[in-house]
Amino acid sequence: LGVAIDGADSKNMALIKKTGKVKLLEEEIANRSADLDMDSTIDIHCGIAHTRWATHGVPSEINSHPQRSDSENSFMVVHNGIVTNYKEVKTFLQNKGYSFESDTDTEIIAKLIYHFYKLHPTYSFRELVEQVVQQMEGAFALCFKSKHFPGECVATRRGSPLLVGIKTKNRLSTDYVPILYGKEHRPHGRSEVPVLPRSESTADIQPLEDNEVEYFFASDASAVIE
Repeated sequence: LGVAIDGADSKNMALIKKTGKVKLLEEEIANRSADLDMDSTIDIHCGIAHTRWATHGVPSEINSHPQRSDSENSFMVVHNGIVTNYKEVKTFLQNKGYSFESDTDTEIIAKLIYHFYKLHPTYSFRELVEQVVQQMEGAFALCFKSKHFPGECVATRRGSPLLVGIKTKNRLSTDYVPILYGKEHRPHGRSEVPVLPRSESTADIQPLEDNEVEYFFASDASAVIE
């Protein structure tokens, strides 16, 4: 199990991993408080975390998620599912000079997005993720973080369920709902992210007393039920 979050200097990513129970990870995070600046107030914060059994290689810190692209933690990813063509992608990346530190199929995802970033440094985070998914086979749900895109987190899926939860103390407006379609369904062009206006809508979600607002985006019913 592990967690990846923006570092205290906002230019680097902190990656913390442990084997065993979640409590051990919490203790390790406390031990790394100097890296995370636990006393500062953060208005916008984004991180990724994952707990799962190793499906490739033995359970160990090196095989735990998040998996990273390089020693600088340029890109990190958590993954649920299986990449059926990971051996072919791994061979491709090895031929490009990339070396691997884990036995997981997930590491190829982190290195592949780093490879595309170096090829296309002007691409947005979302566009880089799209490039990666196009090269992958199998069923999976993915969530990415990068030191090159601080404060951003990109999630995607194919086959596997995906559930996104958001919690805030602030009032939430529902006037506009951003939805990213597959390319064949985008009404406004290949790269544009459509925004669907809810005209004449005054709906909003407000906190009840001191309780935070929580809401979820689910890919399908199984994402909630399971």
